[in-house]
Amino acid sequence: MARLRQLLEHDEGCVYELYLDHLGLKSLGVGHLSLKGEPEYDLPVGTPVSEQRVHELFHQDVQVSIKDAKWLHPDFDDLPEDAQITIVSLAFQLGLPRYQKFAKHHAAIKARDWKEAAAQLRDSKLYRQTPARTERHAARLEALDFC
Repeated sequence: MARLRQLLEHDEGCVYELYLDHLGLKSLGVGHLSLKGEPEYDLPVGTPVSEQRVHELFHQDVQVSIKDAKWLHPDFDDLPEDAQITIVSLAFQLGLPRYQKFAKHHAAIKARDWKEAAAQLRDSKLYRQTPARTERHAARLEALDFC
C-alpha cells in the first residue's frame, strides 16, 4: 500500500486544502473529488483540510479502486505486484466505467501478455491526454516480460 500511495501522490499530487482540478471541480487530498454530502462540499476553495481527513479519503478511494480492480480481474491477487499497482492506479485515475472500456488491454492482462497490455495503453486517448503518467504505467507492465 505504501508503494501505491507514493505512486498516486506523485501522479495526483497531495493537497491539504480544497482546490479546483483541471476540469474545474472541487477536489482535495490525493485527487479526491469532493462529493455532495461530504463535509467539504460546500466549503470554499482554499479551505484547509487536515492530514487525517486526506488519509481517510485516500484510504476510502483506494479501497474502491482495489474492489474495481478485483472485479475487472478476478485473479487480481495472483498477478505480479507491478501489474496490481498499475491496474489499481488506472482504476483510481479513470474510475471503473472508463477503465473497463479498455477491453484489449484487459484481455492482454488476462493472457499475461504484458507487452500487449502496455501497447494498448499507448494506443489510447488516455495516452494522448496524460502521456508521461500513462507511459509509466505501460513501462511498468512491459518490464514484467523480463521478470
